Amino acid sequence: MSIRIRLLSLSLAAASILAPLEGANLDGSSAAVGNDEAARLYERANDYVTNMQEGSYSYAYLQFYWKRAQSNIDRILLVYPDSLTAKKLARGELKLGPYALDYFKERVLYNLEEKQLGAFEDVNCAIFLFSRDTTRSDAIRDRARLEIVEVLAHRQRWAEALRFPVPDNRRAQLLSTIFRVAAFDDHPETVEKLTKTTPRLEREAAGFNSILAEAMALQGKPRSELYAFVAAHPQADVRKAALRGVIERELLIRRMERFHIAIDQSIKSSHFIVQNVSLRDQVPAVAADLFSGDPAAAAPLLSVWDASTGTVPESGASAEAHVAYLQYLFDSGKIGAIGTYIRDNGLAGAARRACELKVIGLYAEAGLTAEAERARKAFAPDSSAGADEAALTEFQGRLDSPDIRVVAYANTFAELPIADPCVLATAIMEWSMSPNRSQRGATPWDAVVLRFAGGFDNLPKPKSSAVSKAASTLMPY
Repeated sequence: MSIRIRLLSLSLAAASILAPLEGANLDGSSAAVGNDEAARLYERANDYVTNMQEGSYSYAYLQFYWKRAQSNIDRILLVYPDSLTAKKLARGELKLGPYALDYFKERVLYNLEEKQLGAFEDVNCAIFLFSRDTTRSDAIRDRARLEIVEVLAHRQRWAEALRFPVPDNRRAQLLSTIFRVAAFDDHPETVEKLTKTTPRLEREAAGFNSILAEAMALQGKPRSELYAFVAAHPQADVRKAALRGVIERELLIRRMERFHIAIDQSIKSSHFIVQNVSLRDQVPAVAADLFSGDPAAAAPLLSVWDASTGTVPESGASAEAHVAYLQYLFDSGKIGAIGTYIRDNGLAGAARRACELKVIGLYAEAGLTAEAERARKAFAPDSSAGADEAALTEFQGRLDSPDIRVVAYANTFAELPIADPCVLATAIMEWSMSPNRSQRGATPWDAVVLRFAGGFDNLPKPKSSAVSKAASTLMPY
């Protein structure tokens, strides 16, 4: 290298050292440009959080822009650390909307992530509601859990259903629910897999054989096969399950015929499918075959059958028999007799309570909204014990309507008069399983999440800093 080139290189290096720095901005911009860009980024971020309110937008939409707001703040601090805006942010002089920066990043965005996931679909929403209080252990929460698992199983999301969190003493209920769906919906490969992978004691506790017997009855398998299965498994619960399936099947077919609803070779209800409808059963004769030598064991189920086909139960009959007779009255068009049945028969105790709830559901099924509301409030005024159960029954009655579809709009579920999140989770899952449903407009899950978990004040810290960081980070596209 020549002397002249060497001297030129040294002089250029010295000049670069002595030249005033343009600024400490990572993008190489001047201090003035950095100040302007940082101010612009903050203004936009603050606008996102200040002007986009929870409830006015879906949680997915809100999350998209609020995470972008956090991304703007992160860019200011990383790229323009010497800007006036960055210094104010560091000193805590600026907020995002009403939220301090750390609180927004660590808690608000994490909570927003949970809400967005809860509002994603019907099952997510039910799980979100079910998880509001993880310390609960009661029959209402147990039912919500099993309804969620049943929906997962109907959608063949078997792995999710099997790993759904459940206490050890509820494991049999979980397995029973999943196996029932596999058997009733006719998924032989899943039935076989569950049978092989489930220990014998757990299979027995879950009632696998009883479920298979009921499934064979519902599916219209040749009755010789059903009788052979029961003979091979002569336990009382297997026999009862087989007869129950025969009765459920025959009543559903008769109901379709009574309402002149066209059927092909199968009928879909919320919880099971009746197949091969050309096969018809003489229920008393089937009961005699299934319970040969022990007819008294079939009596409770046959009393329900008799009531379902028009025999008035004795006042001291089981609650199930009285409820079945109310259904018979409804299907026969005798709406007036429904309202006076409890009084006319002097019902009390469990039978009275069950029939009061049934009347609520039948009025709703008939589209008699005013009557259903009066019966519901007479059973339990709003916010009193039993009010949630009555509201759920009314909603289920609407789902049972043979000719009035239940359309879910944006606020349909949020406006149900149900206070317990687990009861509402059950209502959502019942709707999800019903063949009598449709949806219009915006999805209804955002409004449910808003009702039960609205607001971002006084949020706890996330249990995991990694999850919190992921919730606040805008991923590259």
